[in-house]
Amino acid sequence: MKWEKRKFQRMFPNLFHELEGRNLPTVLDHLEVCKTVEEAVEVIEFFEKKGEISTEYANFLKSNHSLLKSLIGTRERGEYTRRGLSD
Repeated sequence: MKWEKRKFQRMFPNLFHELEGRNLPTVLDHLEVCKTVEEAVEVIEFFEKKGEISTEYANFLKSNHSLLKSLIGTRERGEYTRRGLSD
C-alpha cells in the first residue's frame, strides 16, 4: 500500500514526526515550563483531554506533587533542550 506523504502527515502528525526523526515535546516538556502547580495541572488536563496521555497517567501526575514541584520551572519558555546534569 502506497501513501501520499502529505495525507499521511495530516492523518498521523505525531507518527509522521517520529518517523521523520523529529522529537515532539511531551507533557513533561510542557510541565518544565510551568510556573505553578495549578498551571501544571491545567497542562496535564489539556493533554488528557486531547488524548495525548491516558487518564491513569494524568491522575498519577496530578497526584504526585513532589514530582510536579521538581519539574516546574526547570526550563524557560523558548528553551528546546533539557539542561544537562552539570548545568
